[in-house]
Amino acid sequence: MALFGSTPPSIVSVFLSVFIDAFGGLVAMPVLPYLVYSFNGTAKDIGILSAAYQFASIFSMPVTARLSDKYGRRKFFLLGFLGSAAGFITIGLSNQIWSMILGRFIGGCFGASMPLAQAYISDVVGTTSEMSGKLRAQLGSVFMAALIFAPGFGGGLAQFTLQTPFFVATGMAIFGFILAYIYLTEPKKDEEEGADDPEAAGLVDKDDAEKDKTEAEKADNEKYVKNLLYIRLLWMSSFLANFGFRTMITVLAPWLQYKFGWTSKEFGFLASGIGVIGIGANLIFYSKASKKFGNTFSSILFGSGAGVAWLIVASSRKTEDGGRGNFYTGPLVYFIGATLSTMCNAIATTSNKTLLARYATPMTQGKVMGTTESINAVAGVLGPLVAGAVFDEGWQDWLPVITGVFYFFSALSVLAVYLHSKRTGHKVEKYEPKMVEFNTVMSELIFLRSRVHELEVEVQTLKSRVRKKSGEGEKGDGDGQFEMNAMHGHHGHHQLGVL
Repeated sequence: MALFGSTPPSIVSVFLSVFIDAFGGLVAMPVLPYLVYSFNGTAKDIGILSAAYQFASIFSMPVTARLSDKYGRRKFFLLGFLGSAAGFITIGLSNQIWSMILGRFIGGCFGASMPLAQAYISDVVGTTSEMSGKLRAQLGSVFMAALIFAPGFGGGLAQFTLQTPFFVATGMAIFGFILAYIYLTEPKKDEEEGADDPEAAGLVDKDDAEKDKTEAEKADNEKYVKNLLYIRLLWMSSFLANFGFRTMITVLAPWLQYKFGWTSKEFGFLASGIGVIGIGANLIFYSKASKKFGNTFSSILFGSGAGVAWLIVASSRKTEDGGRGNFYTGPLVYFIGATLSTMCNAIATTSNKTLLARYATPMTQGKVMGTTESINAVAGVLGPLVAGAVFDEGWQDWLPVITGVFYFFSALSVLAVYLHSKRTGHKVEKYEPKMVEFNTVMSELIFLRSRVHELEVEVQTLKSRVRKKSGEGEKGDGDGQFEMNAMHGHHGHHQLGVL
């Protein structure tokens, strides 16, 4: 817990689930291209493998996220672990490329842990720029932490067989399921709202409750429609950045081998180094950048920076002797560009997701985050297919340029959000859960209800006393009227006290 400071325990449980899910997948990352080559495959086959996972995600992520809005986040985290295990074991037992593609497709059908985590964060802390952004940065760092350790670990396991990392990934997914089953809970928002349901407590009429719910949904939908243009522009930005990223990362292993003669050993080391840089960028620089520039300008600035960084990568020169010759113009230039692109991409991505969470309304968090990941999945289908075709055609040197150009267009989409909102004066409302205020009102209502009950008992007591004295027949009309007036006066005094 200390690692994440004041982060709510439920969020830490989500982070742990995402880490295990990501670790299991990334263990196999450096091995997959070489496994394809062992079956006499090509870069196009590598692209198809990546596209199969993303193609399945196009449909699974938005459906999973929307269903989780209705039925809860926890059960879909659990289902995701089981599906990932099935995908990994299918690849591990494969001896042909088509069965590997099937395994990747199965994994894609259940790989929705990231949008679920994004929606979970919104459920618990809302979407205010500071707390929400900080937790999303931590979530990105959790993924980067998996990126640090998993590829090197997978490269080591590959020394036994190329299938071994996939068997280990299967075990990691099952382990994640067990931990999530024991420790992961539904968001507090859902629990507390259910516990203090005014309709269930008998404090609100059922018809009134349905009417209030309908009005709330209508108001929420009106806000969503107002923000839809900006959400779509942010979706476009996310698509363009992910298309460029997937175009390069899909064939990065064979590209490094072509460019510098690097093998899986160097590739695993590089992936770990990039993971460390990404964590530092999210934990250290994102918070400072968002406070200084705001999420909109951070997304524009660092998205453009990622584009420049990939052009630096494109300027690195090819070496012919395993990366030892022309080090300063080849591998060193590449490492500088890759470092800058990782830092900029981490900050820009977190800023973009924080903006999406802010423009989404309370009732559309899962929908917007799920659609975001689905759009990214479309980029994940097209990017690898383009990458494989470009690589096999012998145009490897153009791949970093393509990636850089798409990052520039991604930044322009966010710039369009800024310019349009400034011209129209549109301001997004910050969504914050109203659990504290809701519970306070409910406590007051319950207290008032108990006081009303006490008053009813007191009135009945006073009436009994009046009947008893009236039955004695000894009081005059004036005395009886005086006592009745006293009773009404006492009752009225308590009513005023309650009000």
